[in-house]
Amino acid sequence: MLDTLSKFKNLKQSEELVLAYHGIITESLTNNLLTLAENKLAMVEYNSRIKKKVFNILVEVLQNIYHNQEDIKNSKEPFQEIMIMVVKNPTSYEIISGNYINQNNIEHLKKRIKEINQLSNDELRAKYRSKLDEGVFSEKGRAGLGIMDMVRKSGQPLDFDFKSINEDYAYFSLQVNIKH
Repeated sequence: MLDTLSKFKNLKQSEELVLAYHGIITESLTNNLLTLAENKLAMVEYNSRIKKKVFNILVEVLQNIYHNQEDIKNSKEPFQEIMIMVVKNPTSYEIISGNYINQNNIEHLKKRIKEINQLSNDELRAKYRSKLDEGVFSEKGRAGLGIMDMVRKSGQPLDFDFKSINEDYAYFSLQVNIKH
């Protein structure tokens, strides 16, 4: 079970916290976090391919969080809080996030992540291209490529968990591993 809060509290000595944020997310804060992450990655990672991969996946994670927040923007303030961390360890980077989501969205999201996690690289590439070619967007203007992009760019399945908070909300934890 993935627990973002305990991960934050129990970082190992061999792990380096590149970026951490806990609080309410806005568009301008998202841009500031990305700028901060880009600058910090420039200091800790010399391989430009890895640096770009980590940054691009972080963009996807933050966009997904930001879009999920749209669904709960009328909730009480504690449910607006998110957590995001970028951790460097000896073999990989971990992008770990946590945010509240509407209980009604859990089954769809769980099914989607599990489905994408099970695809081979070739199947994932084909599905991604098919989605791009369709050009179909949801009522929110999204094509549903974010999860596919994270798996495609990381080359690893996503680790995730949902923890029910009350009848309306759950806490969604996500971890993306990027080997270096």
